Amino acid sequence: MFSLVLALIIPTAVEDELLYEFLRLRDTWPNQDVEIKGSALQESQAAQFISLVLRYETFVEFIALDTNMHPDPVVEGLKNRQADAITANITREHHPGPIPHLHQLGETIRGMSNQLFLQAFATWELVIRTVREGTLYFVQRLPEELGDIAWVVDRKDRTLTEMEDTWTTLVLPLSENAFGKEPLQFLAGQDYSHLDAKYLVTEETAEAEMQNHMRWMRSMYGRPKEGGRVIDAKRILGSASVREFA
Repeated sequence: MFSLVLALIIPTAVEDELLYEFLRLRDTWPNQDVEIKGSALQESQAAQFISLVLRYETFVEFIALDTNMHPDPVVEGLKNRQADAITANITREHHPGPIPHLHQLGETIRGMSNQLFLQAFATWELVIRTVREGTLYFVQRLPEELGDIAWVVDRKDRTLTEMEDTWTTLVLPLSENAFGKEPLQFLAGQDYSHLDAKYLVTEETAEAEMQNHMRWMRSMYGRPKEGGRVIDAKRILGSASVREFA
């Protein structure tokens, strides 16, 4: 059995046209529900949909896990290692403000069911890859799209509160941790002005709370350097709306 999570990036510039064309395509199908489950599509319908999406500057990223290769003892081990890693490098030199939150985050991970942890872990990895590769993709094609990043999350069979909690208590902080260890890559000579205008933070212009957080990031990861600039992961990932698709 495979667990699959997928991200589809639709540029704002083509969103209305693409959705309109999809509705026109859907109206030619016998199953014309308002929202159509991918599993309900016939092979020919799926091919039509893929052909439609490929006509636009869309971007797709996915993560697939073979759950049969991840028995409970293996998942428990990974879950505990992830929980331990959250606070493993904290010392007395680190800023005390975020430390209680990090300990709580570790306990949240440890207390998750194995199934939920695998889903959350796959979602977190998907978010990281989507941001990393999506920014590189669009800065070379439609750099203005980097100034308006929004997320719509499908909660599937989980409650709205559960999905929102997973996003805010796990995906957001772990994503910041990932970017702290390995910052985004930027292509020399490309136009990042739209990304900077919306998501750039400098210590000179940041509010006091963010300045403290940046000092803590420096003590934890060695970056940003003094007077450095960062892309605020919370701004990029915080604009998420959670809903249930059919």
